[in-house]
Amino acid sequence: MSPELEDVSRWLMQVLYDNYDRYVSSRDLSVHLDVDETQVLEGLNHLIESDLVESQNSGYRLSGKGYSVAYQRVTSFCPHL
Repeated sequence: MSPELEDVSRWLMQVLYDNYDRYVSSRDLSVHLDVDETQVLEGLNHLIESDLVESQNSGYRLSGKGYSVAYQRVTSFCPHL
């Protein structure tokens, strides 16, 4: 995974964590992160393959596993987890 895609995936995890249990569209994520929607979709596809994000219709949210990982990042002393 490229460093840029890794950053986008990390940002997506944070935004989805902040909107936990709510489905968010890729367009809304793109606008919020100020990132091209194509990059957002690449990041989301990677996160879906890793079972960290689930999709329904055109929305995305963290899976149980994704929430656990994001929670560990938020509450960890090390920001690079």
